[in-house]
Amino acid sequence: MNLFKNFSWGVTTAAAQTEGAYDKDGKGPSIWDEFTKKSHKIKDKSNAKVATDFYHCYKEDIDLAVAIGLKIFRFSISWPRVIPEGTGTVNQKGIDFYNKVIDYCLIVGIEPWITTYHWDLPQKLQDKGGWANREIISWYVAYVAVLRDHFADRVHYWILINEGIVCIGGGYFLGVHAPGKKGIRNFISGTHHLLLAQAEGFKVLKQKEGLQVGTAISCTKIEPYRNTFADQKAAKRIDTLMNRLFIEPHLGLGYPIDDLPILKRISKYYNEGDLEALKTDFDFLGIQTYTREVARAAWYIPYLGALQVKPKKRNVATSVMGWETYPEGIPYFLERFAKYDPEKPLWLTECGMALSTDEDDQERIEYYKKVIQGMKAVLEKGIHVKGILLWTLVDNFEWAEGYIPKFGIISLNQKTLQRKMKKSAIWLKEYLSNMNMK
Repeated sequence: MNLFKNFSWGVTTAAAQTEGAYDKDGKGPSIWDEFTKKSHKIKDKSNAKVATDFYHCYKEDIDLAVAIGLKIFRFSISWPRVIPEGTGTVNQKGIDFYNKVIDYCLIVGIEPWITTYHWDLPQKLQDKGGWANREIISWYVAYVAVLRDHFADRVHYWILINEGIVCIGGGYFLGVHAPGKKGIRNFISGTHHLLLAQAEGFKVLKQKEGLQVGTAISCTKIEPYRNTFADQKAAKRIDTLMNRLFIEPHLGLGYPIDDLPILKRISKYYNEGDLEALKTDFDFLGIQTYTREVARAAWYIPYLGALQVKPKKRNVATSVMGWETYPEGIPYFLERFAKYDPEKPLWLTECGMALSTDEDDQERIEYYKKVIQGMKAVLEKGIHVKGILLWTLVDNFEWAEGYIPKFGIISLNQKTLQRKMKKSAIWLKEYLSNMNMK
C-alpha cells in the first residue's frame, strides 16, 4: 500500500522575505521596511529591499518548483502592496502582480495557495496601533475582501494568518520582530485582536463557494528540564502559550486561562460576544514546527515563571539559528492536533532546516528523510494528513536573522540573484519522481 498515493508536496514562501521591490509600483511601507532601517535590529545589518527579487523573478522560482516536482506553491500577499495605506485605495499594480503570479502557476501546472498575512503590516496601520488597536479587525476584514474579490476565482486554498504566536510574541511582546513593541499589554491586546480578525476573515472568504480556508499554527515541542512538579508546571505554562493559545479559542474551548493565568488580563479587551465570535470551523489546520525547547521553573521570570534551558547546556547540537533541529516534533504535533477533531484535514504547512553557508546540504537531506519517516508513521495510524509544504524554496531574508540562516533548497547569489539547485533539491526531485512512478 502506497501511503503517499494521494499526498501532496509543495513549498511555502512569504512576500516580505522574497519580493523585494519595497517601494516599486505604488507599494506602501510595511512595518518590516521601517524596522530594518534600524540596522542593529538585524543580525547581519541587512534588509529586504531586494531580498530574492521574487517581484521580478517569480517565473524563474515557480519554474524551479515545478522542475523539482512540487505541486503546490504557497505565497503570501503583501498588504501594503495591495492597499498602500492599509485601508482605502487599492493599488491596481499590486493586484496585477499577484494576478500574474497566480496565472503563471496555473499555466505551468502548480496549484497556488494564498496566505493573507505573513507579518508585513502596512506601517500606516502600525502608526495607529497595529494589532494592539481593535480597529484592526475591520481593517483586516476589508483587506481580505479585496483579496477574495480579485483572486478567489482561481485560488481555492487560503491560509489566513501565519503563526500568530510569532507575529504577536516577537513583534508586540519581545520586540525582536517588527514593529519592535514590548510589554504584556501589547501582547494581550494584540493576541485577542488578531484571533478575532482571523475569525472574521474566515467568514469573508467563505462567502465565496468552494474555498478551503485554514490557519497556520506555529508549534514548539516543550519538555520539562527535570521530573519535578515545578518544572512540569513551568513546561505546561510555556506549552499553553506556544501551542494552545492561538488555536483553542477558535475551537470553542476559550482561552486556556487555567494553565496560563496571565491570560485573565485578556478579559479587559473583551466586547460582548467576543468568545462566541472567535469560534471558527476551519476547513483545515496547518501545522508548522521546527524545534524543541526545554523549560525549568524560574519564579523571578514575570508572567510565565519559567526559563528556557538552552540546547548547548543540554549538550544538544543546534542549527545556525541557535535552535535544536527537531523533526520528531512533526509526528508529535500532527497526532496531538488530530485529537481536537480526527476528521479535520491537517497539512504540514512549513518544515525545514537552517544551515549556514559553510554547512553541508547533506544534513538537510537527512532531515527530510526523518520528516518522511515521521509522516509515514502518522499516515499508518490513519491520521488525516494531506501534504507537506517545505520551508522554503530559495534562501531568503529570515527576519531578525537576516540572510545568515539558509532554509532554501535553492541557493541565491545575492549579488547576481542567480539561483542554483542544492543537493537537497536534486535529491527531492529524484524522490518525488520515484514516488510518482509507484
